[in-house]
Amino acid sequence: MNAEKDYIYEIDIEVSELNEDNFLKPYAYQNIFAKVAEQHLTKINLNVDETMKYHLAWVLMSISLEIVKPVEGCQKLYAKTWYSQRKGPFFRRELSFNNSKGELVFHGSTYSVLLDLESRTIYRRKEIPFIMHKPIADFTIDAAPSFKSSLEYCKIDERRVYNSFIDCLGHVNNTRYGEFAYDALTENERQNLRNMKRFDIYFLSELRNNDTFSVLKAYEGNKILVQGINNEKMNISFNVVFEFLQ
Repeated sequence: MNAEKDYIYEIDIEVSELNEDNFLKPYAYQNIFAKVAEQHLTKINLNVDETMKYHLAWVLMSISLEIVKPVEGCQKLYAKTWYSQRKGPFFRRELSFNNSKGELVFHGSTYSVLLDLESRTIYRRKEIPFIMHKPIADFTIDAAPSFKSSLEYCKIDERRVYNSFIDCLGHVNNTRYGEFAYDALTENERQNLRNMKRFDIYFLSELRNNDTFSVLKAYEGNKILVQGINNEKMNISFNVVFEFLQ
């Protein structure tokens, strides 16, 4: 069995992933993370087709990434990813992206859990019904699976979930949440994305077809925080933190 770090994945940045200033949109970083993780899980036989044989599915809990060199324009990136830690029900995975010169462009980590598809609860048994690589404890950044804030948020929008947002697990696909947060930025804030140094997104509860949710926003120093509230259940669905250079 090859070490997970032995695999390298080529990623082409597409025009649709760039903003008006030709820089990669924040949620496009998230989508690239997801794309590489899915390719890798397929390569090592741990993708959704495999886990669903055991009535389990990977569910993303958080993504945290640091931007070393903002991605500008269409280019090719080279990615590596590896499983780095298991702590309770949380599985941590690292991702690292270099440009064609071999320079580190951005890196970060994800936390995921296994969802029991029959009970819709988190799988917490120590034993896993399929084979995984041993974790490589080489962490790219400081990260956590959850986030709390005591800031006062202001409501800026209200939105509805449409069927096109729903994935094979019957809820809003995680890539959509980054889009919701991006839509909450003002024009000036979008123009400042070339100075974004970190992007964190936390998934707390699922949104389903026809749900409505409120989008709230807060500021703290060089950070913009966006939160989604499920209007039916009155709980937090997602938290997003944009952090910029001082």
